Amino acid sequence: MSNYRKPVSITFVTVVSIIFLIIFQTPAAAAGTQIDRVSGVDRYETAIKVSKQGWNSADTVVIAVGNNFPDALAGAPLADKYNAPILLVTEDSVPYSVKEELKRLNPNKAYILGGDSVIAPSVENQIKNLGIKSIRVAGENRYETAAKIAELVGGSQVIVTYGKDFPDSLAIAPVAASKSMPILLTEKNYVPEETKKALSKYQSSILVGGTGVVSENVKNQLPRATRISGKDRYETATKVAEKYYSGSNSTVIAAGDSYADALTGSVLAAKKGSPVMLVQSNNVPTSVKSTVDKLGINQFTIIGGTSVISEKAQSLFGFDTDSLIRTAKQYIGTPYKWGGTTPSGFDCSGYLNFVYDKYDIDLPRTTSDIWNFGSRSNSPEVGDIVMFETYKPGPSHGGIYIGGNQFIHAGNDGVEITSMGNVYWKPRYLGAVKVIN
Repeated sequence: MSNYRKPVSITFVTVVSIIFLIIFQTPAAAAGTQIDRVSGVDRYETAIKVSKQGWNSADTVVIAVGNNFPDALAGAPLADKYNAPILLVTEDSVPYSVKEELKRLNPNKAYILGGDSVIAPSVENQIKNLGIKSIRVAGENRYETAAKIAELVGGSQVIVTYGKDFPDSLAIAPVAASKSMPILLTEKNYVPEETKKALSKYQSSILVGGTGVVSENVKNQLPRATRISGKDRYETATKVAEKYYSGSNSTVIAAGDSYADALTGSVLAAKKGSPVMLVQSNNVPTSVKSTVDKLGINQFTIIGGTSVISEKAQSLFGFDTDSLIRTAKQYIGTPYKWGGTTPSGFDCSGYLNFVYDKYDIDLPRTTSDIWNFGSRSNSPEVGDIVMFETYKPGPSHGGIYIGGNQFIHAGNDGVEITSMGNVYWKPRYLGAVKVIN
């Protein structure tokens, strides 16, 4: 049930595949890894999903605009102070799904971050129509808005971050929230007057970000300032995690180039006692992998859908067998085709290659070579490849074990789920091949 190639090609593919697996599979793929993805069809729905995961009800909510970050950068400490989720709105409207979430939470008040030019009065009116008291926190600009939020948060120590971009603010947000430290914003080379005035109330400060975003001159103007920084936004977030979360085995993962999910996720992270670490859409930076291994993190909450953080990036934290099985099931009903390697038709090893390739696991092309590729086990686990002896001696058919004594495979009738106890398959079972660390 496989497409066979010339022996030289088979040997070459096998060797290359083994080398690839040895080099690129990471220790994070060890057993015990738990990955949870919190996502909706867009940033507004994702914020709602975060809210539902963290709050059964809330006396207070924080409202931020979903398409512009400045006025929301300092919002996480305020949200945590009132045990409030952050929900997102458009500039002039409250999406229907957000209204439904507000009804579920049944809050008494909502803090709206930003002035009328950021969130229009129509949004405030729609919130009031739901019976919720609205409190607008706004200044003439992002610096004054942050200062006004800081007044509500209180505290004796303050966090200062660059005001023209969002990553550093959101990386430190769980710390700011859990320690009730407000976040103030600065320019790269000078401290805005609004921030300077607010700083006079604090005894010490933490500056987040390297000299590329906030100069030493600015640092010297801050009260008893210490700097936390890395070579880029991703490493800066890991430095925060290493400094404040050495005892945590969990983290919230957000995209480093999209503010909305990181904002709403930062409050959930504070609630979980976890750091926020940032990744690229299709890649996990080396600094993040290193920190995950160093801290022994094995529980990941990914904020956002696969268009924001891909399954490829997710797989680099640890292998999610549930996701693998979901992918495999997407092709149920695909017809059998000898030598087939695409959704227009699969043979058994073509199907295995297609599914595992989506998770950056390169298998040899034929069942016989797959049999010799990974370690073997008599008792399969979910994600293992189960092998059978059919039309000739030795392994000639394979499928993916999905649990419950069942496997999914490209059989004669196409991709289907079959019982391991089937009268045909049970006596032909040879064993399981482990290709996931």
